[in-house]
Amino acid sequence: MGDSGTVVLGGVGRGAAPMTSTLLTQAQSLVPTLAERAAATDADRSVPAATVDAYRTAGILRALQPRRFGGEQAPFDVFSRIVEILAEGCGASAWVYAVLGEHQWIIASMAEQAQIDVWGDNPAAVASSSLAPRETARATTGGWRLSGKFPFSSGCLHAQWAIIGARAEDSAGNKPTRYMLVPMQQIEIVDDWHVLGLRGTASRTLVIDDVFVPAHRTVKLADLMAGTTPGSLVHPDYDVLRVPRGYLVPFSLPAVGFSLAKRALTHVPAAIRARLSRGARDLAESEVVQMALGEASAAIDLATLVMHTRRDESMAVIASGRPITADDIMRNRRDIAYATAQLRQGVEKLVEVLGSRIVYDSDPLQPLLRDILTISTHSVVHKQLAMVPYGRMLLGFPPGTGEA
Repeated sequence: MGDSGTVVLGGVGRGAAPMTSTLLTQAQSLVPTLAERAAATDADRSVPAATVDAYRTAGILRALQPRRFGGEQAPFDVFSRIVEILAEGCGASAWVYAVLGEHQWIIASMAEQAQIDVWGDNPAAVASSSLAPRETARATTGGWRLSGKFPFSSGCLHAQWAIIGARAEDSAGNKPTRYMLVPMQQIEIVDDWHVLGLRGTASRTLVIDDVFVPAHRTVKLADLMAGTTPGSLVHPDYDVLRVPRGYLVPFSLPAVGFSLAKRALTHVPAAIRARLSRGARDLAESEVVQMALGEASAAIDLATLVMHTRRDESMAVIASGRPITADDIMRNRRDIAYATAQLRQGVEKLVEVLGSRIVYDSDPLQPLLRDILTISTHSVVHKQLAMVPYGRMLLGFPPGTGEA
């Protein structure tokens, strides 16, 4: 940490380019299969095990895993680009990848023994999560005892561990939020995922009944947000572990939505060109339709440009070693939340243009709309949570801390 409370980083490691090309190529090779499985994934409300096995075979699940435990230790933009690529085939499959892949970062941020617990005997192990601190863990000798119901655990059917956010009481009566690692064998998974969109993510509720969590299997959220976790000392050559979590997390799960919106933008003009209006006039000749398509494409393209620009800038900052400021962190979340809202508006305009056919489950635009609506409810892209801290900062008030 610098004197101003900012995080100072070194440069990225050498040899990243060949690894980047390989991971992105592997991800692209999976897109046709993901597309073929998309309808079944939606109907089954779960990504098939074969898809997660394919992720493992391709090596992409280890993108953010430290080299010491068999991972690629990749720059974060590589991981984010993989998410975008996979969403070209299936939104739910990309979302599950994003969750399981990103959580390698959280595991790597914990104490060395926690990482050994997870990856020592199984380097391919992954974790799902329920990160919002809905319960209080009771302090006990050597750690905490945790109970409660924890929803929205995407990919839990494929995980060996779960990362649970909880308020962790200490001897002084404080209750800072900690992320706690719990073996999936000690968790009951409740099949309650009957939802609007991202149906295939199987984001079910986890039930935990008085499970002991040793102290070394936890990490303070405040340390993740500051880039000062125990894992940053375990892996001194891995810059991502010294980056504040809030700086990069907007480029993880939200990346799914950008590919889905681009898919919608490809689908609708093609559908219109092949369709006649009720008056037997070529619908494509309507200036109303042309105007709407122009506006929708502007919203989606500009939103994507914002996301890619901010992501590239963020990686350049990490590589340069420039201090990462609170303004940097809040700006990334602000802009990705705003861009996601623009994506949603663009897709909704495409829906208006296409008309009543969207009501049919068989229409290719409908699952894209459902998934984007669902993504837009996530806390990382929640407009109020993103805009208010930045607005407070501009007014000279303390921005407060967000959780993601």
